Amino acid sequence: MPRKSKTEIQLRSLESHGFYTGFDKENMLYAVLIRSPSPSGKLKSVTAADLPEDYHLITAKNLKNSKTITLNKVQAKVFGFGNISYFGEPLALLCGPKEQKTITLADSVNINLEVENLETALNNVIEKSKNEEDNTTKDFSQFVEQINEMPSLNTVISKSQSEKETDTFVAQRIIKYGLYKTLSEYEADKALLEGKQVVEDTWSYELPTPSWQETSGAFAYFEDKNLHIYIPTRWTSFLQKNISEVTGLDTNRIFIHKTRVSNIFPNGLWRTTLIGVQVAVASYITKRPVKLVLSPEEQNLYMSPGFETKITYKTVLNPEGRIETLKADIDIDVGFSNPFAQELTDRIAITACNYYKPLNMVVKAVAHSSKNPPTSISTKSVASQAFFAAENHIQKICDNSDFLPDEIRLINSVPDPKTEKTNPFPFTIEIENLSQTITQAIINSDFKRKYSSFHMEAIDRLSEDSRPFFALPLRGIGISSGYNNSGYRGVTTFSYDTKIEVTLTQQDKLIIKAIKPSDVIQKIWKNTASEILQIPKQNIIIDSNFLIEELPEMPEESFGSIGIMNEIIKKCCLDIQKKRFHEPLPLRSKRGIPQAAKTKWEKDSFSGAPFFTTSFATCVVEVEVDTYTYNEKIKGIWITADCGELFDENAAIRTIRLEVQQELSLLVKDKTLSCDELHIQFIDSKNKSGQVGGLVHNTLPAAFSSAMSLALAAQLTRLPFTESEIYELITKRTQSSMNITKHENKKDEKTE
Repeated sequence: MPRKSKTEIQLRSLESHGFYTGFDKENMLYAVLIRSPSPSGKLKSVTAADLPEDYHLITAKNLKNSKTITLNKVQAKVFGFGNISYFGEPLALLCGPKEQKTITLADSVNINLEVENLETALNNVIEKSKNEEDNTTKDFSQFVEQINEMPSLNTVISKSQSEKETDTFVAQRIIKYGLYKTLSEYEADKALLEGKQVVEDTWSYELPTPSWQETSGAFAYFEDKNLHIYIPTRWTSFLQKNISEVTGLDTNRIFIHKTRVSNIFPNGLWRTTLIGVQVAVASYITKRPVKLVLSPEEQNLYMSPGFETKITYKTVLNPEGRIETLKADIDIDVGFSNPFAQELTDRIAITACNYYKPLNMVVKAVAHSSKNPPTSISTKSVASQAFFAAENHIQKICDNSDFLPDEIRLINSVPDPKTEKTNPFPFTIEIENLSQTITQAIINSDFKRKYSSFHMEAIDRLSEDSRPFFALPLRGIGISSGYNNSGYRGVTTFSYDTKIEVTLTQQDKLIIKAIKPSDVIQKIWKNTASEILQIPKQNIIIDSNFLIEELPEMPEESFGSIGIMNEIIKKCCLDIQKKRFHEPLPLRSKRGIPQAAKTKWEKDSFSGAPFFTTSFATCVVEVEVDTYTYNEKIKGIWITADCGELFDENAAIRTIRLEVQQELSLLVKDKTLSCDELHIQFIDSKNKSGQVGGLVHNTLPAAFSSAMSLALAAQLTRLPFTESEIYELITKRTQSSMNITKHENKKDEKTE
């Protein structure tokens, strides 16, 4: 067999193949993570007595080089040591040749923790006393002896204080506009809120764990002094760097084999890297193939997508239907750590007002750490909670005013002409066909007629004299608008920029050096290049093999959208075409996003156009609730979108349909909803192509919860919910109505 050249050894493919669970080798070891049973405390040791032959326990003590991975000054321990960070923190990895036996042996691993606080110490003494055979005759001196073994009060207070300090602010963003910018918040509140009808509520949307084709994990083996790892990573260079630092291996000896990401909300760049390092270390130490597959329970507890966010709004509407005042307080729990905390906070703060332009605004977004498991980032869903909160609150504003939902949206989508020139709104969200998109969705769904009818029925149902026929289903309809962006200009972690190299060879082959996208996007790229250079599509190759030193430093999802990438390829091809008949082949062109496109954002003032391109959608959802079973049913979904220039409308429709099906499994806990009718329409637009994916996730949840709130005549403030919560909402609302009626009757009796 011919030996591979040095260039071949240094090449790394960024193309995805298969799922990691589908790869294995002879003599493979199955791995299980040993996790902390406590959210805090000091780890003294992790041991396993009398392990059978060929079973290995790997802890931080086995790591001879780096014991952590680091990004943005945030560290994550490969295996726990010192103070415990959170419940379920990986402390060790146990691996063995038989999967079930490895799982059983994991339960016998001994985790020795120091007593960490007064409450735990007292509980330990009490439990020890209970376990004595004769508790009634127990010598009191033994109890005193156990009390004396407890840590000193000073130590307990010191440790308790350090635990509280883990719940600290890690990022903050405050945005002020209008009177909130010129006056103190107290003075502005007094001028804008006192004596006004203030609409207030708190909203939360927890990204539920979707159904997984495979849970998180990785497979690795060490062979011929090379370490190979199969993992669904989207950040190859970062994973390779950290495996090298922890194992001490040269990067030339590390081969990352990308596998497919199997879910709609990937587990995050940060946590996937940590799992990859843990499995790579196990294989390197044991010199055996090792596979780690998280259990469904671990997936739900430690790898759930997103982060917990609560958004509280206070708003005031003026007589013209314009939002006069908007106050938003955003609380973000990023878990024990998140190296992307500042970017998360910034992007949620920007999205807190959606595309609306209130006359006065203050947004306070604060991210804090906690004893929950660490979180990561997914640019697909980073701001979905803010869209959910903003659109539900707009609906609540409508419920407290004489304006229809579409009227409020259209009025507040444009700046106030009186203040636009003297006091421009801080953010420019470039949506050219906003009004047309909303209006078309209203027409397609017959929203105005249905909303008026269902709204009147709900009011009638709440009135004291109304006795509607109980068997009739409760009906509601909701609307939500939102955008999806490509390329964020206000970067703190990623550059959201990439350069693409295109080469025309002497054989008239065109090589596009880029990470291979989906088949649909590959087709779009090839069509663009073929049209400009007049070469057959079969002559166009997308090469995803990179030299180690040329691996993209940024994660794949930060590279931008179809439109951005296609525009760069177009510029490269035009550049080659100009030189084609004047210079010898091969011809190369390497282009990125033009500098002018990056300067539309003012970093210091945190204002301007935050995104390179923006797609926009309006979603209408009609629901029905059975009054006997409390089962909800979606009667219809209407989605109208402006995604700019569509390269393949059929592919875009398929994307929307797939995302709707995925979303229907996330709205109600432990249930997948069905939909009778789904209508999709794209606005004819010549704008720059925007991202289709993610629009459903940013609009459908809020439209669904608004429709359910109307049907139930009770406010639904969070998703996902359970069907028992529907029953509780109706019961609570009914009881409240009955109490009001009784109170009114008593008043009438007294009057008589």
